[in-house]
Amino acid sequence: MGGPIALSASETRQPGHDESLYGKRLPYHKVEGIGQCMAAEVVGNRLYAIGSGNFYVLDITVPQTPKLLGQLSGLGTTRQLVIRGKIAYVTARQDGLWMVDVSDPAKPALISHYDTVEMATGIWVSGGLAFIATRCYGVEIVDVSDPRHVRHVSTLKTVEAQSCWAKDGLLYIGDWVPKKLLVADVKNPRQPVLIGEAPLDGYGDGGCLRGKFCYAATGHHSRAPIKAEAEGKGHGLDIYDVSTPTQPVFVSRVKFPVHYSIFNDMWSSRVAGDYCVVADTNNGLFVVNVRDIAKPAIVAHAQLPYVAPKEMFDPVGGVALAKDVIYAAGIYTGLYVVPAPGLAQPVVPEPDQPPVLAPLPETAAEDPDFRVYRPEGQVHAVAMQGDIAWVACGAAGIQAVKLGDKLTQASIHRGKGEVCYVSRTGNRLYTAEGKEGLAIYEIGSDLRLTELGRLIVPGQGVKQVVAPAPGRFALFHCGGAMAYIADISDPTKPKLVFRDGQVGLFYGDQLVDKLFDGRYLTAYWQRSGPAWYDISGVKPVLAGNTPDTTLYGWTDGVCPLGEKLLIIKRGKYALLDPNERRNTSDLPAYGVDKLRLVGRPSVGGNVLALSSRHQRQVWVLDIADIKHPRLKHEYSLTGHPGACAFWNDCVVIPAGYQGLLVERQSQR
Repeated sequence: MGGPIALSASETRQPGHDESLYGKRLPYHKVEGIGQCMAAEVVGNRLYAIGSGNFYVLDITVPQTPKLLGQLSGLGTTRQLVIRGKIAYVTARQDGLWMVDVSDPAKPALISHYDTVEMATGIWVSGGLAFIATRCYGVEIVDVSDPRHVRHVSTLKTVEAQSCWAKDGLLYIGDWVPKKLLVADVKNPRQPVLIGEAPLDGYGDGGCLRGKFCYAATGHHSRAPIKAEAEGKGHGLDIYDVSTPTQPVFVSRVKFPVHYSIFNDMWSSRVAGDYCVVADTNNGLFVVNVRDIAKPAIVAHAQLPYVAPKEMFDPVGGVALAKDVIYAAGIYTGLYVVPAPGLAQPVVPEPDQPPVLAPLPETAAEDPDFRVYRPEGQVHAVAMQGDIAWVACGAAGIQAVKLGDKLTQASIHRGKGEVCYVSRTGNRLYTAEGKEGLAIYEIGSDLRLTELGRLIVPGQGVKQVVAPAPGRFALFHCGGAMAYIADISDPTKPKLVFRDGQVGLFYGDQLVDKLFDGRYLTAYWQRSGPAWYDISGVKPVLAGNTPDTTLYGWTDGVCPLGEKLLIIKRGKYALLDPNERRNTSDLPAYGVDKLRLVGRPSVGGNVLALSSRHQRQVWVLDIADIKHPRLKHEYSLTGHPGACAFWNDCVVIPAGYQGLLVERQSQR
């Protein structure tokens, strides 16, 4: 998020929410020494806060005057946290999950990092299990009983899980765009199942439980059928009776001011005593009297200072409660103390009977469709070199796997960071290693790797890299929304020569490993469409974008097909020339009857493989007749597949924590 943002002295006024509607206006003061803040939690006389990669521990023996005790940096795009015992669990979107030892408050120390299946947003810990909301990938369940060796357990598919919270083997989820509260049975963590749902009058996100009631914070747009009546009217608190979890019963609702901003779109709630405190980002925070659960009433509110450069009041990312005090996380300007005498008290955790993780069977049944190679880490990507598959295995590094009747490890290179992507050009291997940057390796005759060079972007984690022949430039992206080009003509001294930020995010592998017309590198932006970067001159330039008026979903992607770009859009595929400037919706498109084409495409000969990470499916199509594709195979996986590769006419799938999958000959 960058450095601290100065406040305009004339614009630190309160926004003037109507006190007759939203209760008395509460004062606040800033906690010194704390930078941008995303979330906060209170345990005993300690206050924990996160923001911009930093983790803070504060003493709140005197609640109105927190004192900084210790700090840890380098945690990436910090988002949510929970504290269990002496461990803090911190989600950091594309930077995964961090475990921090807080036994010495003056010296919080990193225990370990876990490579989540996608953007780690929400977090809850029950017993030895962590539940991580990963947006369109659902909720990932991981075993944290040994925090130094965290293990993937399973994934519960939802449309868009933003936050989650659990009790007694039941998991509650704020499902964002669907505007739903979901309930899942996670008593068997290896086979979680959705058992109930309820409509929310706004986008779903954070919430909490007390007794038999669930308090779900909502935002953005309401369920009104007419857009003009729904726009910005989804902000509020929905209360449900979840004593019968399969059938949550609506109890009551309060609404907050109408507002819409695409930025800082998160909402959460905390209940203690007779009051529920709700963080509603740009709207501020609200205190709701819930003593009469059927008639909740807003009794107070606060909104943080106006941030002139952002043209908005500092959004409240989260709240934490102490005796007569609310702590508000200011996303842009820091941590605030909001005195609330008689309205705030510490949250008292309720008893929880956590799920028990049964051991895996000693022998697993052989997969009838695939030969399987399972490293310790998550298999993100694969690049082929004859019978050798170079595999990006997350925390388990780079592994060379010999393909044949059996899949055998030929070599292993740990790298310096978690390896989340690998591509090959000639005898050079290029890897994305998170905060350890872009690495360039020479492949030896014995399949050992020699590092030639490395490029680190300060404060950024490299997620994908491609360097198509002749290999003068590498295109890579960091985090979710920045693309870069590096000059790698001297691989020992790669240097950054171009950067681009457009509208949208990179969900999945959206960089194309192909140089078009001998001059264009390509990236597929979520909202801006395919971008063509011309590298024929002294320095790369953006030649333009193929217009795209529709927001692509999590399921769209691109890949090269000869000298054209194959793009998946609206359930079909189209082919683009590098200089195409017609809108993608105006191009001829081809599909399969009764099958909506989705996923990250890969082409090998006359075969098109589509891998959908969030749906955990792969489709294999015959495209010998490009205008009339034919479905050959469809695979449902337990892992999350990345872009496929091909070997001896078989599809090779990097399938996340399921491993590397090689299609059996009988499936061709």
